[in-house]
Amino acid sequence: MVYVHKMIILGTEELKQAESVLTKSFPESIKVYGCIFNLNRGKPHNLEVIADQWPDFNVIICKPKVQGTKDREGDFNIFSIYSNSKEGLKTLLDTPGVINKHAFTLLAGVDIRHLEAVQEFADQHGLPWKVQVVMNVLLLQDERQLLFKESYTGLRLTPLSAAHAHLVNSTWKYGGDSNSYNSVLNYITHNPSLCVIEEGGTEPVSWLLVYQHAALGLLYTLPQHRRKGYAKLLVSVMAKTLLERGHPVYCFVEKENDSSYKLFMSLGFQDSADYRAVWFEINKRQ
Repeated sequence: MVYVHKMIILGTEELKQAESVLTKSFPESIKVYGCIFNLNRGKPHNLEVIADQWPDFNVIICKPKVQGTKDREGDFNIFSIYSNSKEGLKTLLDTPGVINKHAFTLLAGVDIRHLEAVQEFADQHGLPWKVQVVMNVLLLQDERQLLFKESYTGLRLTPLSAAHAHLVNSTWKYGGDSNSYNSVLNYITHNPSLCVIEEGGTEPVSWLLVYQHAALGLLYTLPQHRRKGYAKLLVSVMAKTLLERGHPVYCFVEKENDSSYKLFMSLGFQDSADYRAVWFEINKRQ
């Protein structure tokens, strides 16, 4: 544990304690928990984890240790935030060394109930801001609803390989450039993934990955292969595998994405009625 200007940089022991304590604050803490879960298991990362105080923290932020890395996390300068206090969040954001006020920053996962704190912080410093997206947070609560076909005849379920990164990146809503390609490659290389390859085929037709913050993501089926139940199959098989490893099973779904929302809810995931996570941009991207 290192004290810097009123913020605390968590070390190995504190990260282990934080993982345990954060389980008591789902769903609000799930994204930061997911980051720390992977850090504690030796996954490669470029993250620094800071808290406002220790051990009775109100705010924990996972932020890039080195800015400007050539991946989506570096390109967007992505922060993951857990806060149980609006005032505590504003105070920590105001602490020197937490946010570079001259750089584009994406605060990914601000509790919508604490949105005023980040708006006030930006306004106070004359920084342009906008809400990028509002997300539903869905956690698997009833694994009995996961669906498994009796037979996978004609289908191969297999992890993605590095050779598939271009295909996944080309269809990702937030992909399409070299930085996002590097992120996809990182997810495939270091995190669980799963895809469907049809009989006689060699390329995936449907796939599911896991982000650095341990959420399910990048679920996609090629248009000509839809309505075959592949998405439900992938989520179900992946969820079962993750549960067996003690891994959190959750995802973020954009508020307007009804089809994905219904898919996950049908598989035993649950939404928290009063919690939404906001992706909040500070400054303009160059």
